[in-house]
Parts: sequence; C-alpha cells; structure tokens
Amino acid sequence: FIADGATLQTGIGGIPSTIVRQLATGDGGDYGVHSEMFTTGLMHLHRAGKVTNRHKGQFAGTSITTFAAGTLELYEWLDGNEDVGFLPVDVVNAPEMIAANRNMVSINGALAIDLLGQVVADTIGARQFSGIGGHEDFVSASGLQLEDRALVCMPSTATVDGAPISRIVPTLAEGASVTTPRHQLDLVITEYGVAHLRGHTVRERAKALAEIAHPDFRDDLRTRSR
Repeated sequence: FIADGATLQTGIGGIPSTIVRQLATGDGGDYGVHSEMFTTGLMHLHRAGKVTNRHKGQFAGTSITTFAAGTLELYEWLDGNEDVGFLPVDVVNAPEMIAANRNMVSINGALAIDLLGQVVADTIGARQFSGIGGHEDFVSASGLQLEDRALVCMPSTATVDGAPISRIVPTLAEGASVTTPRHQLDLVITEYGVAHLRGHTVRERAKALAEIAHPDFRDDLRTRSR
C-alpha cells in the first residue's frame, strides 16, 4: 500500500515505527512526510535517503510535523535541521490539509476493534492508556481523496493474565472509548491479512474483520458477523 513517492504519517507505537524502519531498508523511496509526530523511525528514513518530499504538492522539500517524540539522538538530529518544519497542530492535523498531500498514507495502531469497525486506540476498558492524538484526523482524511489510504495496524491478539485474547472483538469492553468511528476506517491489518472496509456494508465489514482475526477466535467472530 506504500508506493514510491507516497506522503507518510506515522502514529505512536511499535508497529508504525517498525514499518518505517522496514521502509528505510527497502527498495522504495522518494517519500514525503506529513505527520503530527516526528519519530526516531522517520529520522532513520531520512538518513537512509528515502525522503525527498518532492511529490507532496505542498511544503516541497520539507517534512512537516507538530512535535517530536523519540530518542536523544532524534532530538540532536532535529536541532537546526531545515529538512523538517514544525507547524501548529491546527495546520498539520486539518483533514483538508492532510488530504492536499498527494498519495497520502497514514499508518496508525490500535488496541482493539469491534466487528462494526469502531477503533479503540487510547483506552483499555475504562482506563486511559494513551492519547487520542491525530488518530481520527489522519484516518478520516483518507475519505477525502480516494487514492489516499489509511492503515490501522495491530497484532491479532494481546496477552492478559498470561492468556491470549482477541483484539478483534464482537463488542467493545465496558467503559472503552471509541478513538475513531467505524465510518472512517479504510484498511485494518493484522499478521493474518487485510480487511478492506471502505465502501462496504456493515455485514461485509464484520466478515472481513473476522477473517483477519487469530484462528483461535475466528469461528466465533464469523458466527457473530452473520
């Protein structure tokens, strides 16, 4: 889903960082960056010569962000670095501004998703775990330009009290807060495949999500998706 010349946004978490590191050592390149958060992984992408910002259609030659979060090495690399520009969040996260980039690809994680496609990315049950950040802003922007893609990536399971649980669930846990609503989702990705949700019916979306769940939970989810 990430073609040469794509404009990238990466959210917080291990999976977005891992994807960017893979891009840094892969064959593709000529990427642009328009991301609320600038990470250590994006620094490695720059250092690998993969970022040119030539094809974004705005802010040519410059990676755009609002804040940085990463290692001390990242902060030292950013100090005085004119390849990266910091702009206010109401500019960087405006859906119309995000969609103005060419071939925008957002890469974000999730903690859980129900069969309707509601994404939980900042709470575990009723407990606040992280922040909302730009999750909804960047996922929703893909609906403004059909060539843009929003990737929500997560492992199919988590471990709780030593036992695996499915991150794709029939219904969300009591007290969980929806970070991104169902109608904004495009692609959901686990280690078992990709669920294409944009433009599909509620039942089709539920069936697609069940098919990328862990095999131990898949039959139950299939039954509940009928």
